[in-house]
Amino acid sequence: MDERKQALIKLVAENYIKTAEPVGSKFLVDEYRLEWSDATVRNELRELEDEGYLTHPHTSAGRLPTEAGYRYYVEHLMEVAQPAKKLKGDIEEFGRSAGQDEQALKQLGKIMAGEVSNAVLIAFGAHRVYYTGISYLFAQPEFQDMARTVDISAVFDQCEERLDDVFDRLSAGEPRVLIGEENPLSGDCSLVGARLSDERFLTILGPLRMDYAKSLGILRYMYAFLP
Repeated sequence: MDERKQALIKLVAENYIKTAEPVGSKFLVDEYRLEWSDATVRNELRELEDEGYLTHPHTSAGRLPTEAGYRYYVEHLMEVAQPAKKLKGDIEEFGRSAGQDEQALKQLGKIMAGEVSNAVLIAFGAHRVYYTGISYLFAQPEFQDMARTVDISAVFDQCEERLDDVFDRLSAGEPRVLIGEENPLSGDCSLVGARLSDERFLTILGPLRMDYAKSLGILRYMYAFLP
């Protein structure tokens, strides 16, 4: 993929993640003072859509990433974000003094959920799971429709049955990003997760539009301080 298309995928992904609004060519040209014309950017966005990286709602001329677009962004374009200073301190304290304590891990999960405004799931063994931040997840624009909220709520009713699938897809050495259909919990969501031990894992669960850079940065930092 050439540099111009890469730049446009990055801009579309990061703006859509931030605003939940489809991103148009005129906005990109004006907002970022691009050296390319509106017509050129529009044509490039159309080509990216034809190639499967972008799509657009029927009611809007703006674009948003597909699952393939998010995957390309995460693997090739995204700059992983460092956690906020306060969260770094909480993670370091957890790693130093309470890395095997369930209550401490649950409290850290609550803090993470608030930081990323999504749900956090922590598995303790094959059939025991703790989750927090569900209200943050349901407050996301994608889940304002009642039917979609009901569908996503089923994730938490069924998650114990799918823990083994999640565990199998997480790496023992590096947090992983599972997007949409890659996610055993729900194809309508993405997750960023990490194994914490042979039996434990922690995942951040959010919409396809989740802030992958921030979530991955938090879990990488946490992984570095695991006991």
